[in-house]
Amino acid sequence: MAKKKRKEQKSTTANNAAVSKRQSLFKRRKPWVIGVSSLLAVFVVLLAAVSWYYAGEIHAGAFEIDRSSPELNLQIAAIGDGTITLQTAEGDPYLEKPGVLGLLGDNGYGRVHDVISTSRGQVVRNFQLVDGEFSAGERVKYEKSAFPGDPGRAFNLPFDDVTYQSPLGPMPAWFVPGYGETWAVMVHGRTATREETLRSLGLVANLGVPVLSIKYRNDEGVLADPSGQYQFGITEWEDLQGAVSYALDNGANNVVLFGFSMGGGIVTHFMDESSLSNRVSGIVLDAPLLNLDDAVDLGGKERGIPQPIPTLAGFVAGLRYGIDWAALDTRDEFLAIRQPVLLFHGTADKTTPVSQSDGVAERSGSNVTYIRMEGAGHVESWNVDPEAYAAVLFKWFNENILP
Repeated sequence: MAKKKRKEQKSTTANNAAVSKRQSLFKRRKPWVIGVSSLLAVFVVLLAAVSWYYAGEIHAGAFEIDRSSPELNLQIAAIGDGTITLQTAEGDPYLEKPGVLGLLGDNGYGRVHDVISTSRGQVVRNFQLVDGEFSAGERVKYEKSAFPGDPGRAFNLPFDDVTYQSPLGPMPAWFVPGYGETWAVMVHGRTATREETLRSLGLVANLGVPVLSIKYRNDEGVLADPSGQYQFGITEWEDLQGAVSYALDNGANNVVLFGFSMGGGIVTHFMDESSLSNRVSGIVLDAPLLNLDDAVDLGGKERGIPQPIPTLAGFVAGLRYGIDWAALDTRDEFLAIRQPVLLFHGTADKTTPVSQSDGVAERSGSNVTYIRMEGAGHVESWNVDPEAYAAVLFKWFNENILP
């Protein structure tokens, strides 16, 4: 018995020593564990806070209705014979933006062409006065639309202001008459106006094709979407359906749809949702926004915001503002299109990544003609090379649309 008792005491002593050793080790490690846990907690809180903040930035930058006009951020330093010298105090990185651009001032409209020279924050460019007048010292701004006002002012084309019916009520459109039973229906992008369509409108009108360039919900002067925000085609496609119905009711047998930027998303939603999609004989898309996630990621990269913050912020924005991110990805809808498609996208696009069009073009069939414009910014393929753009568009129309 004594031997057994001594054995039990020895075992108890050993167990107590082991427990004491583990407690001692735990006590020695506890500050380190607490420190790591605290750092992780702080990191999670900061990540959540940054994601919450950036979710608000995503909503403000993409979904909030914006009808404001960009400020006149350039100043005319001098005007010569066929040239103009521009400068900016803010160091505008787009001062030397390539290609043909509109130049808008308070008293006139002009067009700048190639950069002749640069020096100390100034750029000298070829210049063409369209109408009005400009003077040294005046504030102006670039416009990628490159043509002012409406089809009459821009090209001296006869046109009518017409009205089509959408689920929200009457919507205005420009109608440029032509001949034949195929109409072009043009849809501008988010925060843009119908002037964005003028570059293509002038070319298509030269082919004799009737053109309908539309306003739609959230545009200035018309009703807003019931959600109070841009829907990137989820609801706007119904307005496009109203415009297509107008064309079909007024002499068109079929239509060619043009979509610029977000207008491309509206077109792909229309093709997936509308009973009138079978009346579409062709589609032209310029820098189409087919997946908003890609644009959010690009925006974060341009602002130096590392992953996974843009992705997390997109998820948070979906919860905060009721955004259905899955519905904002229409790449599969694009791939389901069987009509001829002409797709333009610039490699210098800082709004909609060119990789998006690269991806769908690679997966598409022979119905898609993809023009990847080197050095072109967002919806600026025409601006970089107007002659090449026109040649491609004319060739595509002649081969796929016109009898």
